[in-house]
Amino acid sequence: MANTTKDRMLQAAAKLLQTRGYFGTGLNDVLAESGAPRGSLYFHFPGGKGQLALEATRAAVDEVTLSTADIIANAEAPGAALRTISERIAELMRTTNYERSCPISPLINDGANDLPALLDLCREAFGIWMGLMEEMLLKAGLPADRAKVLALLAQTVFQGGAIVSRAQQDERALLDATEEVARLIDKEIAQLA
Repeated sequence: MANTTKDRMLQAAAKLLQTRGYFGTGLNDVLAESGAPRGSLYFHFPGGKGQLALEATRAAVDEVTLSTADIIANAEAPGAALRTISERIAELMRTTNYERSCPISPLINDGANDLPALLDLCREAFGIWMGLMEEMLLKAGLPADRAKVLALLAQTVFQGGAIVSRAQQDERALLDATEEVARLIDKEIAQLA
């Protein structure tokens, strides 16, 4: 992202939303974190906090989507892709002192149900991420119904493992749970041969 005032506000908002959730993130916090002048907020985001949160979350979701697609495209096998994804999540948790993992889970936990556009974006993100995994599993030869369930299982493990890891301040829960799912998937694919 370029270092424009708007971009700095989006980056700051994304970080704060992932750390504090929607209701814990104040506009003054975003301005302080971004170093943006007060008057620039409504110039760039006339819809206020809701617009800022939506745009910041969209940018974060797009970043995760691109990263996930790249990992999948370059992985030798589906299990390897899952391991790499979980290692990236673990790295983010470590480098942020276990304050961040997924750009949308804090919003859901914080009550995105009251913010329809944000909730729609969260649903869309999970659909895209599970769709990428499902497509990977279909290409590996798994039947459609099995690919769909295993993509859901993988996403559930990423989310749940990250929450447990953040609570324990140790990424082992995420990495160990992902390893089990990766082994299961690798075994099912091997049985197809």
